[in-house]
Amino acid sequence: MSEKNQKVLINPATQIETERLIIRKFEKSDGKDLFDLLERNNNRTLLKDHVDEATDVKSLEDAKLRVSKLSADWEDRSRFVMGIWLKKTREFIGNIWIEPKKWEVPSFEIGYYLDQGYTGKGLASEAVKRSIEFIFEELKAHKVILITRDTNERSYKLAERLKFVKEGHFRESNKEDDHRFGLLYYGMLKKEYEKLFKG
Repeated sequence: MSEKNQKVLINPATQIETERLIIRKFEKSDGKDLFDLLERNNNRTLLKDHVDEATDVKSLEDAKLRVSKLSADWEDRSRFVMGIWLKKTREFIGNIWIEPKKWEVPSFEIGYYLDQGYTGKGLASEAVKRSIEFIFEELKAHKVILITRDTNERSYKLAERLKFVKEGHFRESNKEDDHRFGLLYYGMLKKEYEKLFKG
């Protein structure tokens, strides 16, 4: 099936939920939430691998433009970025982004970021697990890919906890600020998802 036809045929839900979280498509009114998150986690250089183009968001106006772009990306199916809110307090605590890699497979890469004040509570696992279901059920994926730095223990432990298969380790393949690091590649096939999540 062509990429164009594949995009037309999917009509994913714009909001999903877990026991503690609301995960939904960004709306234009979410700019302040995004800006406040970046201000709380104020090292934008550190965030750039986690929050898409975080280094470009220097003001509330930048954040409003960013969420408008994310909403447009959703509509044209170039990527699916969702914010994460706590159900109980409606506080914005992070995001999930899903990027098509190969529509003909189809395969998607998943990434996430959680406010540093909310790590260690199982919220990232909860959000990523529900988002994996979204990718397979709503986007009709055959494969989900998760790529993380080999120095990010929380992230690769999360992938392993959710039973992703480690497919590769590109050792010392990148350099930033005179520090070398590698990338770990994880994958989950639809048949593995069905066995783990449904079986």
